[in-house]
Amino acid sequence: MTRSDIRDERQVGRVVAVTNVRVTVLLDSEARSPVRSIPHRVTWVTQLGAYLLFPVGPGEAAVGVIVGAAEDDVIEPTKDNTMTLQLARARRILRLNLVGQLREGQPFIAGISVYPTLDMPALLPTEEELSRILAYHPHPDDEKRDRALTIGHSPIYARHPVKVSFNDVLSRPFGVIGNTGSGKSCSVASIIQQALKEQAEGKTAKQAKFIILDINGEYGHSFSKAIAEGTHVEAPRANSVYVNGRRFHMPLWTFNLTELVAFFDASQASQVPVLERVVTSLREESVDPDNARPLRKILRIVDRALSYTGSLTLHAAEVDGKAVGRKCLDALNNLKQCAGNIVSLLKQDQCPITLDLPTTLTCFDDQTEMIFESGLKREYAEGDYDHFSNLPEPLPDIIAAFVEDLEADITRLRNALITKGGLRDVTADTPVPFSPSMLEQDALFYIAASRHKGEQRIQEYISTLRLRIHRQLSDKRWSIFTKGHYDSFLKFVAMMLWSEDQPITVVDCSMLAYDVLPFFCAVFGRILLDLRSRTDKSSRIVQPYVLVLEEAHNYLRDWRQDESPGLKLSREAFERIAKEGRKFGLSLIIASQRPSDVSATVLSQCANFLVHRIQNPDDIDYFKKILPLGSRDLLDQLPILAPGDGLFIGSGVNVPARV
Repeated sequence: MTRSDIRDERQVGRVVAVTNVRVTVLLDSEARSPVRSIPHRVTWVTQLGAYLLFPVGPGEAAVGVIVGAAEDDVIEPTKDNTMTLQLARARRILRLNLVGQLREGQPFIAGISVYPTLDMPALLPTEEELSRILAYHPHPDDEKRDRALTIGHSPIYARHPVKVSFNDVLSRPFGVIGNTGSGKSCSVASIIQQALKEQAEGKTAKQAKFIILDINGEYGHSFSKAIAEGTHVEAPRANSVYVNGRRFHMPLWTFNLTELVAFFDASQASQVPVLERVVTSLREESVDPDNARPLRKILRIVDRALSYTGSLTLHAAEVDGKAVGRKCLDALNNLKQCAGNIVSLLKQDQCPITLDLPTTLTCFDDQTEMIFESGLKREYAEGDYDHFSNLPEPLPDIIAAFVEDLEADITRLRNALITKGGLRDVTADTPVPFSPSMLEQDALFYIAASRHKGEQRIQEYISTLRLRIHRQLSDKRWSIFTKGHYDSFLKFVAMMLWSEDQPITVVDCSMLAYDVLPFFCAVFGRILLDLRSRTDKSSRIVQPYVLVLEEAHNYLRDWRQDESPGLKLSREAFERIAKEGRKFGLSLIIASQRPSDVSATVLSQCANFLVHRIQNPDDIDYFKKILPLGSRDLLDQLPILAPGDGLFIGSGVNVPARV
């Protein structure tokens, strides 16, 4: 059989119309069967989703996907253009959308360079051509960094696997969408299992680690062989989380200040500063040596003095401010009080170390005298408007020089306190263990409030905060945060991620209450991103992390004016991962049955989607907006897809394909 004979066997019709993205093919009159037998196989001719080729040049063909078929009757004139009495003949029409092109010796190319023309033959694809269409083939330059990942088989071409780019799908946010029972979880598990299989066989240089936030408790059995310790070691209990079958806690000390503020619903104006001071004190006490308490007190005064030096510099430089002279005097008096306290405490016998005191502190009054001699008033009374909008020259320069020397000496003293005293530079965000019950101590709140003006009023304001703290710590639903203990952050992370050698971690959150779940997911995601951002760059490439967000609409909702603090935290955490995670080797798989409820910011970062059966018109319209014009007709089949079938679309696959 000659090459032209083979082409004739493959030809099923000819082009009768061409638009920007669409081609209309008139089937040959003898092509009555929906299938055609060509060498080595039987293939579909008129099946929606099947492919036809149009030879637009030597070794080059445009590829179209069938999106519609129709049949009508026509009466054709005779050759001499006379109408004779005859029966109408059936005319069969196919509508195709152009999706790409094939060139001899090259992988599939998305997009069209040369359009089919009228009367051009429409050909059935060969086995080799089908493989190039349905299976991703990395460019020769990328073969060592990327490879094809099998995600399923084409229901139209049953023997042909659909392959996608391993890197493109798993290193960027990937959405798996579909109604309940459409096969989302099965697809997610299948893709992960295939990736693990290829990693185990050494087919890919990257050893991705998959972390699944399992909201329904259904992934443990799917990966029981891949999990070293097995799942469900303990019987599930209410308000508990299990990591690979072992009970897991997320202690309150793992929260940063923003998360604690949301957890206790503290008001920004008066309660947050007090809560920050209380939490910082608890963390400091946890890490300080036994004899370091006096030094920690000095360090707090030193930090307060540094804040006053900043205020003094800022006010002195104002050229059109308000009450500038009075503000500078207040800052100077506050600095004087701090300097006196620092000198006094360092000279006491209880101070465990000896430090050289800088002259800027011991002779503070002498140092400030030149500022008063240069024009700054020693006292201001009500209605005194001297130096209201700015200080006279050369007073700003004198103050700047004074502050520069003072700030340098205080900073050196601070460093000496930390190094010689064995102190750690701890903030309210530092993940240092402390007992949640310590948050109910009265003394901590009184001390923290005493640092602020209007102490009595602040005590009244924080009474509601303390009630909320007591309520949260007493509520069993929040025991995942208030019970359990890990000696260090390293031990907590080891339990959270299980093992670096373990390719999969299943975090079973199915026993958490609906309002607890967003807080847990938010803190989990934030810690994971923080860990990846501190990981060596070479390790990020060798072992990227993929975080699976099952039932994402429960904790990753779009912004709403009345959203709860937990949902706000969770949304912000995962939006940050979606936008920044790739550079740290952290990606997302977002699985949801209600994509219209999921954060639009996260979905907009998804480069690929596997869409199962969905029937909500709003959800279908969303995907029509993000797909190229030539692929939108394929979405009309989404409401009738069979369970387990889906439409894969995105940059990781050659063409939108049913799998």
